[in-house]
Amino acid sequence: MNKFLNDKFYLLRYSIIHCLIFFLLSFVLFNFREIDLDLSWRPIHILYILTGLSLCGLPSGLLHNCAHRNVGPRWFNDLVGEFLGSVMLYGYRGFSLGHMFHHKYPDNPKYDPHPPRGYSFLRFVVSPIEATLIIIERAFYEQFGDNTKNRSLIKYSRFFFNLSIVLKLVFWFLFLGASAFIYFYMVLYMANIFVFAHINYATHIENEDGSSEIINLDNNLYYKVVNKISLGGYYHKNHHLRPRIFNPSKVVIKKEVPLISYTPEYDLRTPKRGKLFSLSWINGLEELTQKLKLD
Repeated sequence: MNKFLNDKFYLLRYSIIHCLIFFLLSFVLFNFREIDLDLSWRPIHILYILTGLSLCGLPSGLLHNCAHRNVGPRWFNDLVGEFLGSVMLYGYRGFSLGHMFHHKYPDNPKYDPHPPRGYSFLRFVVSPIEATLIIIERAFYEQFGDNTKNRSLIKYSRFFFNLSIVLKLVFWFLFLGASAFIYFYMVLYMANIFVFAHINYATHIENEDGSSEIINLDNNLYYKVVNKISLGGYYHKNHHLRPRIFNPSKVVIKKEVPLISYTPEYDLRTPKRGKLFSLSWINGLEELTQKLKLD
């Protein structure tokens, strides 16, 4: 976070570098390798799908650990982080920065990139990238000032960030071929998005007094399996208390120790969120957005 707060070109430069790297890689693949465009169904595609599903939570779990520098020496940690950030498309540095805001301001709707408060689950699944950009931009303006030049800088940063996502998708398509891209990569990507969205949504709960509490979940077969794959992802309370631990399921925390992360003032009290698997699109978020001027 310190690099971001001391260098206004930090993320813009990072996105431009990613654009150049993945444009060149895609150019090489397009010109010097025969691209497999065959999407006809074959039995091996079942293996692709099952492999993608079986890895749900692992890429994001490792990327999450990289953000906390829990994966070996610094050079190796960052190398793994850059690779997995490219797999998940949004990049390592942007993810790490947004995640640090989440730890510093958990469940605060003004500074946490993904507080569950006020969201339905479906909206929560699709909101993190845009919400993270809003949080980062707000911090940027608070640090460097809200003026015409900085507005332009943010505009260019968004453009190159979005372009880098497109170029990464092109690269993975050219590298894997059509069938592996659709039946393996896209399944893997979507499984990771849904699993980690649910981890954050289910483990950040709202108490009767309006306060937020972060909990661990390991009480059914689904949680136990995903905790194995995602390196203790649903042990979220443990993670917030001990973020430098690679697998928080190995941490012993007294059950009676609460983790109250955010108690809103009455006039900023957020609307109740939807049911755990609610498929409604909006759940009172617009009123909250206007109240906190989050847009």
